Amino acid sequence: MRATEIAQQVCFGLGNSHTSFTLSGYRVEDVTLRDDTRGQAIQIGAVLLFGTLIIAFSSYQAFVVPDQNREVEFKHNQEVQGDMQDLRNAVVSMTGNQNGRSASVTLGTRYPSRLIALNPGPPAGTLRTVGTTNRSVAFNLTNAVATDGDTDDFWNGDRRSYNTGSIVYDPNYNLYDSAPTTVYGQTVLYNRFDDGAAAKTSQLLIDGTDLSVVTVNGSLSRTAADATAVDVRPISTGGGAIDVEDGSNPIELNFQSGLPATQWEQLLESEYDPDGSAPDKYVSGISGTPLSDRFYEITLTLEPAEYDLTMTKVGVGVGATEESDAYLTAVTADPSATTGSTTDVVLEVRDQYNNPVEGVTVEGGVAPGNDGTVDPQAESDDDGRVQFEYAAPDSTGSNQLNFSIDELNGTFDDGTPEDVSLNVEVTAGGTSGPNGPEESGLIYNDDATQDPTTTGGVGFTVTNEVGEEIEITDVTIDPVDDEISLLDDTVANPISPPSATESELYISADSDGYVDTAAEAELPVSFDLDDGSYYWSNGNPVLSAGSDATFDLYEFRNSAGDQFDMDGRSVTLTVTYRPTAGGQAETSTFTIRPGGTGGNQVPTAEFQISTASGNNQYNIDGSGSSDPDGSIATYEWDLDDDGIFDDETGQTPGKTKIDADRVSLRVTDDSGDADTATKAVP
Repeated sequence: MRATEIAQQVCFGLGNSHTSFTLSGYRVEDVTLRDDTRGQAIQIGAVLLFGTLIIAFSSYQAFVVPDQNREVEFKHNQEVQGDMQDLRNAVVSMTGNQNGRSASVTLGTRYPSRLIALNPGPPAGTLRTVGTTNRSVAFNLTNAVATDGDTDDFWNGDRRSYNTGSIVYDPNYNLYDSAPTTVYGQTVLYNRFDDGAAAKTSQLLIDGTDLSVVTVNGSLSRTAADATAVDVRPISTGGGAIDVEDGSNPIELNFQSGLPATQWEQLLESEYDPDGSAPDKYVSGISGTPLSDRFYEITLTLEPAEYDLTMTKVGVGVGATEESDAYLTAVTADPSATTGSTTDVVLEVRDQYNNPVEGVTVEGGVAPGNDGTVDPQAESDDDGRVQFEYAAPDSTGSNQLNFSIDELNGTFDDGTPEDVSLNVEVTAGGTSGPNGPEESGLIYNDDATQDPTTTGGVGFTVTNEVGEEIEITDVTIDPVDDEISLLDDTVANPISPPSATESELYISADSDGYVDTAAEAELPVSFDLDDGSYYWSNGNPVLSAGSDATFDLYEFRNSAGDQFDMDGRSVTLTVTYRPTAGGQAETSTFTIRPGGTGGNQVPTAEFQISTASGNNQYNIDGSGSSDPDGSIATYEWDLDDDGIFDDETGQTPGKTKIDADRVSLRVTDDSGDADTATKAVP
């Protein structure tokens, strides 16, 4: 028998107790193989190793993979909370902002790839709005009364409701079961858990007496495992704050929130004054009523005070609604005109958020029984402003003008939000001269000259057209060219009173006045003529009605002390005077240019000033200025009425705080000629 055959029989006989076969002619009987274990150790080891691998893989799949994926989900949740904070910041930043913003929110995550083990499907979170299209979910203000006489037709203490809601991120993790739901609402980002909620950011609703309401409108619902971009756009903004105060009862702010009253007490800790003992805290009460196991109706009660209220409407997703006009208010306060002249009257169309509305037609007219004419219609610009020109009659008196965002008819009612009436006081113009009405006040005679021997010396005259004797009290000197930086007569401390060419300022009048400083005067400068602190001075010069006074300024210099050639150089002066018989001080601001303009036509300064909000905030706009033969190079503003044009620059500085009674604008053209305009602050 061949060896292969023997091997086959041996192998096939392993399962039997006895095996027989013939080998080289001999019969081999009853060979016992059952107890031969020499091949089983390898098989058993292989089986055990395979079983161990199966158990290890099962343990890895059952415990290690979930733990690693749970960590991936936890880290994602921390990141998405940061994304939600960016989204919250984008929403609250819309206040006063005309440009939208975009925030990216990573809704889900993906697990790391594995060679053998299996991952569950990637978790996909959901970002959605809640209540933003439901009018019953609202921010409410009650008992807020505007301090402005026209705005209070709308803000009259009635309850004002504004639809708003929340932006919610719902995670849908496979393993991180305790992940919170992250919610934005009422300027606060917070996490909502099964057993409560915790704020992630501070509140921006109340800061002292500043109230900032931001509502969210639109519909958004997105579910994904990847990032999604959320566009946040301003729908109503840019109007600034209005002043409101409590009416018959304290102002109340009422809204729905996922945070209970105790959480709002913590958020408003720096504003909460339940016993009324803190002078700089204005929230007197915080209460909450449960609406469900997750939502509360919160009411904040404010102490009696004057508040600045700013309101903004923000759109997300689709379906956000635009705002329409809600009321009309006057920007020009107490308009006046002289007989036969014209004056501009400016009004503003606003929505219920107190923000400007563009493209609204406003009708205007003179009330029955009153005189003069006014433009019949005007359309609001992108600032909500409408400008009407009133032509005054030849007779003096008060004339009522009516304006409405509805049609002007017999139902006009100044007490409604849509209607506004203004009284224009028409006074007599200046006395008549051969060329028309003559100016009144202290008038510059447009005769500035340069000293032929002292190039830095300048002289000019003014005429008293006030109609009575005056004394000049102050003179402010502000060169247009910044290189003109000093005024110095170079006569070192004279032992006798100086002459006209030996003083920084000398005014020759019925009785003279002068100022001589011990050192050079840095420009711009204001001289108080009866201030005894100068090296030489002799009080206020007096000028009789109709007479002239001569001003001498010696000498204009640069920073190195060298004389400045003043030929063709512009200098603005503000002269303050008052009647010697007693009365209110007045000022005259004008720009001199020794040697004339050389054929150049002087620009014309013109601007508008209007109330922007409370706290002395005003809008100033110099776009009405013009130059007939060139262009205006610079716009400089004097907002503190000190005669120095150093407070703002630019054609339209926008909303600005002004505490003075007057504002002045200086414009300079590309040839160096300047003009000024001054207006009373409304």
